[in-house]
Amino acid sequence: MTQTLPFPSGTTNSPVRLEGGPAELIGNVDLKDFRELIFSDEKIKIRHGNGYEHYTPSGNAPGVYQWVGRTKIAE
Repeated sequence: MTQTLPFPSGTTNSPVRLEGGPAELIGNVDLKDFRELIFSDEKIKIRHGNGYEHYTPSGNAPGVYQWVGRTKIAE
């Protein structure tokens, strides 16, 4: 299930830059390409494999998010 919440202005209309985390998610990504995504002003959670990759704004530039960790999906 995808949850859509308010997101920083313009972010969902253009790629964001993800830094750190799994190699498949590093770089410029379009959030619309992900099937399961949870986001808010404070974080992005992207479903990846058997868990979620967590990103927070890096503070360096708008649209840049730093990987902060991973949580597994409960079985």
